[in-house]
Amino acid sequence: MTLAQIRALLKRAGIKTTESIDRIDVKYFAGNAVGIDVMLTAGGVTYVPIEK
Repeated sequence: MTLAQIRALLKRAGIKTTESIDRIDVKYFAGNAVGIDVMLTAGGVTYVPIEK
């Protein structure tokens, strides 16, 4: 998964580009990316599914 794909997912989920992000985990199933977990520095966690 590329940085451009991750940025597009964040934008679609409504996460602002100025939001402080601690970590992003890409979730895989059977070798295919199915979504990302976004951990915010403020303590929130958001799951963003990848639409195919």
